[in-house]
Amino acid sequence: MIDFSLTEEQRAVRQTAREFAENEIEPVAREHEESGEWPREVWETAVDAGLIGVSIPEEYGGAGMGQIEASIFAEEIARADAGMLAAIGTEFGTRMIAEYGTEAQKEWILTGITSGELIGALGNTEPDHGSDAASIETTAEKDGDEYVIDGVKTFITHGSIADYVLTMCRTGVEGHAGISAIVVETDRDGFEVESNIHKMGWNASDTAQLRYDGVRVPEENLVGYEDAGFYQLMEFFEEERVGIAAQALGIAQRCLDEAVEYVGERTQFDRKLEEFQAVQHTLADMAVKVENARRLTYDAAARIDRDEKPTKLASMAKLYASEVAEEVASDAMQLHGGNGYTRDYPVERQYRHAKLYQIGEGASAIQRNIIAKELLDL
Repeated sequence: MIDFSLTEEQRAVRQTAREFAENEIEPVAREHEESGEWPREVWETAVDAGLIGVSIPEEYGGAGMGQIEASIFAEEIARADAGMLAAIGTEFGTRMIAEYGTEAQKEWILTGITSGELIGALGNTEPDHGSDAASIETTAEKDGDEYVIDGVKTFITHGSIADYVLTMCRTGVEGHAGISAIVVETDRDGFEVESNIHKMGWNASDTAQLRYDGVRVPEENLVGYEDAGFYQLMEFFEEERVGIAAQALGIAQRCLDEAVEYVGERTQFDRKLEEFQAVQHTLADMAVKVENARRLTYDAAARIDRDEKPTKLASMAKLYASEVAEEVASDAMQLHGGNGYTRDYPVERQYRHAKLYQIGEGASAIQRNIIAKELLDL
């Protein structure tokens, strides 16, 4: 039988994350979501509090958190506002660098992220290639001791504010076996922020389309091995998917909490909404979904911390939690009635955030493909 109780250290992580969310994120989340302005002041406060790069090893200034602790942190911040979590999460690409980077790369990037000197981005998705990562067209041609990079990346979180983009490039044959990961500093000649992307949710988080036009970088910017970048990235898909599941779980929990509070206060037909059986049943179903999502997410996280590779379970957690976030957010809006459709109540904002989780880090259809292949041993 699996023990889902938290250790004292894990409860402390939850308390720290919740206090930061309540004190620093809640008061400004709506403002930044509506303005689309990146919350630099919140990020700076997080840097000062040691809350940036929580999974980065301690020797490089991080907290060295395991997957359970990182999931707790993500859930609590996303419970306040998932878009703000994305906005202050500036450590994109650091897992690969921590595992495959040279010592010089680790000192440069990992320490730079935790100290607040650097903001990172990961460049994988292209205009014509999202889920089909094996078909990327951005190229990196070797010219002496440099790579010359040409191509376009899109939907890049922090694309227009990043100091570097860990860019997935075609360096070899077609398919997975010809992709490399190369760090590209954004101040290099030929690098351009082509456009900012306006989104349904996550508006506090910068998203951009990037163009590489003959960008030259030294060969020492290659992370790991040439033509092995896709496989290096895949090493961390379980962690990334569990992290996304935890964020979706945070959205679902917040919407459930808001719904319970609202029906306890709202009166219709001389009765509190909470007294109607239909409302009670809706809340019960919401609660069951949230708890099931939590069990899947933390089970997968625990297995990662035990050095297992729970490919199927991680995809199950990501799929289920993301679907539940959208469903529970929708139910919460319904229980709020007309108020749920206004920006005066947080469920509207959380509903818009929730939809992204069925798309990002492998859409729901991709997760179903992975689960089926694991079941059928294909």
